[in-house]
Amino acid sequence: MPGSPPVHRYVGILSCATAFLLGIGLPTSNFIMNLSMVLAVVCLLLSRDTRYVKELAKKPLIWLPAVMFLLLAVSLLWYHNQYGKVMVGKYSKLLYILPLAMFFVLSRSLASYFAKGFLLANAVILLASLWVGVLHMPLGHIDPLNPTVFKLQITHNFFMALAAVIWLSLAFRSQGFKRWGYTLLVCMAVYNIVFMVQGRTGYVALAAAFGVWGLLSLSTRQRLGMVVCAIIVATIVMIVPNRAVERLQLGVSEIKTCLAVTEVGGDKASCDSSMGLRTAFMLESVKLIEQAPVLGHGAGGFWFNISQGEYSINPHNEYLMQTVQSGVVGLALFLGWMWCYFRSAWRLPTHTRNVLVALLCAYLACHLFNSFLLDSSEGHLFIILTAIVASYSVLPPKELIETEQRE
Repeated sequence: MPGSPPVHRYVGILSCATAFLLGIGLPTSNFIMNLSMVLAVVCLLLSRDTRYVKELAKKPLIWLPAVMFLLLAVSLLWYHNQYGKVMVGKYSKLLYILPLAMFFVLSRSLASYFAKGFLLANAVILLASLWVGVLHMPLGHIDPLNPTVFKLQITHNFFMALAAVIWLSLAFRSQGFKRWGYTLLVCMAVYNIVFMVQGRTGYVALAAAFGVWGLLSLSTRQRLGMVVCAIIVATIVMIVPNRAVERLQLGVSEIKTCLAVTEVGGDKASCDSSMGLRTAFMLESVKLIEQAPVLGHGAGGFWFNISQGEYSINPHNEYLMQTVQSGVVGLALFLGWMWCYFRSAWRLPTHTRNVLVALLCAYLACHLFNSFLLDSSEGHLFIILTAIVASYSVLPPKELIETEQRE
């Protein structure tokens, strides 16, 4: 491949298969995902290509997450929280960015193979979900009332929203039957997220990703058309009874109930609901941050007793999670990482830039309601996206254009 590092033919084949398998594994199986990670390291060892190590290691995209992890690990020396070591273990994925970036540098097509695997897996998941949820045909242990496949509803909806915005971008770049095929996938994915699978995270991801992608990619007339379509769809959704409106109204009600009980010092059990608990977590996080604003309470510093024998060590908000554990220093490192991702992605060719920035904004929005870096699938996906952006940043400008045209 022109401009690619000289790798052995079989290593090249293995690398492409590994990237494709990694894309499939994220939304389907942790075992496949972990196996793909190991295979990526094997590809690096076989290729023996270390030309970009120093250049990549100097990039804030690489070392900022590593410093975040180091801060958590060092906090174990003076904080002895019960779940401190568990948290450090969960955030160890922040160290995977450098080797993954080196892996994606091996061949300029690896990011494309990863995306193809991710989209194929989500297409299969979408069809299986529609098969059970719409046609009511039995398939394994899928629940027709909440037809998630492989993953729980938050992960299912979030990944489906990310796949939908990528399919949308491909629809605008394609012609003929391919365009109509991608458009159909987008429509089915949106229907699956909004009307079939429970959970509200997908709504947030859809709104953020579609809104940002439309703002960056469409002409003024197309943007107006998109806004009009969104208003029409929103009006129909609000008028016609459906699960989406019920879930949104329920969420607002849960927040109000929890706030009302908290103000009068009532029983915490009144906050024992999805959005109620998130509200209680936020209030508890604010108290903890006030106690240790600079360096936080260390790894595993968040603890919330819900009821007898039931507790949470996760505030379900990545911004609060970072601040509670590592203080404003940790939050600054985290936001700096997000900014470096945005700045590096913004320098890429238009199509790639718009998609990567839209995916970033989906994460930033959903971080308000989830600690996605803590979660396995969502966290690993963002680590991989960061590695891809970092690998693109060491490409010469001419090769970036060639990659854009090929993908």
